[in-house]
Amino acid sequence: MALLGLFRPVLFAAATIGLTLGILVVLDQQNPPAPQPASQVAVKPIVLANAEPPPPITAADFKGFQGFQARPSQPEPPPADPEPPASDRYDLTLRIEKGDTIDKILADIDVGEADRKQIDRALQAILKKRRIARGEEIRLEIQTPTGPSDTPTVLSLSIRPQPEREFIVKRQDDGKYGGEEKIYRVSPRIVRVQGERSGSLEQSGVAAGAPSAAMTEFIRALAYDVDFQRELKVGMKFTVLLEQLVTSDGKVTHPGHLLAGELALGKRTVTVIRFRPQGGAEQFYNARGESVVRSFLRTPMDASKVTSRFGMREHPILGYSAMHTGVDFGAPSGTPILAAGAGKVVMAGYNGGYGLFVKLAHTREIGTGYGHMSRLGPGIKPGITVRQGQVIGFVGSTGMSTGPHLHYEFYRGGRAVNPLAQKFAMQASVGGKDLTRFKALASQYLAQLKNAPKIPVSKPEAKRGGTVPQIAGGD
Repeated sequence: MALLGLFRPVLFAAATIGLTLGILVVLDQQNPPAPQPASQVAVKPIVLANAEPPPPITAADFKGFQGFQARPSQPEPPPADPEPPASDRYDLTLRIEKGDTIDKILADIDVGEADRKQIDRALQAILKKRRIARGEEIRLEIQTPTGPSDTPTVLSLSIRPQPEREFIVKRQDDGKYGGEEKIYRVSPRIVRVQGERSGSLEQSGVAAGAPSAAMTEFIRALAYDVDFQRELKVGMKFTVLLEQLVTSDGKVTHPGHLLAGELALGKRTVTVIRFRPQGGAEQFYNARGESVVRSFLRTPMDASKVTSRFGMREHPILGYSAMHTGVDFGAPSGTPILAAGAGKVVMAGYNGGYGLFVKLAHTREIGTGYGHMSRLGPGIKPGITVRQGQVIGFVGSTGMSTGPHLHYEFYRGGRAVNPLAQKFAMQASVGGKDLTRFKALASQYLAQLKNAPKIPVSKPEAKRGGTVPQIAGGD
């Protein structure tokens, strides 16, 4: 308390001085002094003691400096595509069902009666009494109705019963319908099919795009040189060369005629080539020009037994010894008789004591004969070619015969020899001018087996908009 009493005057004086200074500051801010002219203001330069020049700027001063980077502007989103205008035309595929007519099909899709009748008349005029088969497809181009009370308008109708022929009905500018028939040019093209054996060889070929008939021929040609049970393994590769017939707009009229083929069997490759010698039957040969047919059928029919052999014997009807120039096989009447090998029919008809007789020429040197038939096989007549195992006739007892049987003869160089004694592997070869032609053809086919265009595998036809074709009749 004594100290407080001593310092009280000092504290009072300090407070008084502070208050006075505060009042003066406030008054000075409210009444600022008038600015002096620039000429009266004296500016004194600031001089630093012992001033030194600044150090030079070096690259180290910028270490770690990233610089100024402009922030990338965000791209504006592209404007949304405008909605495409709805088409006033569309395509429609209809299928002819049982009981359908053109008028009925068009009525099912609400085409007006007047247009239906015009279209039907125009189509009938170009069909010329041809009938449209059940299952045939009709393709339409249709214009949608323009008003609620209008009906669809058929702009065109087409039907193509054959790949090379199309019938078209179109709406003309005057609203009437006219028809035309369009014929497409057909030409051959050579293609190849490559595949691997995964199931049966035939199924594997069909899956790769080859027609079943061509694969069957390929397998039959291989059968003389390939043990399918032991040699053919899963994954083995094959190639077949086909000749197709194609229209000018790319539609196939024939799926493919087998020209040649290769089958890779591990260490060896089996090749077959189709060739027709001059005056002979078309058949398959290997690359050396040897026929793939290794031998003839020992017995040209099933369920038969030898009833008379080749050689001298007492004739059962004439009653004296004579040369029997063939072998007789006893069998029930009507039993099918098979061609012992591929060849050309040079005779088919009655031939004296032979009765109904067929003679085949297999090569220039080799032929076979078949007598006492009851009737000929389907289509058997002189000039046609037959394959090995084809039915050429049926067992009978015509001519000089004591009962139903087949008299079978085998010729070499035009002379009858014992069929059962022919143990040679009958493998005809091409020669002479035929060999020259064969070598040229084989060289061409072998090259095409490697570089011919691959066959396009057919796929289900894509319809407009990916929809399934509409079916007439509500099915």
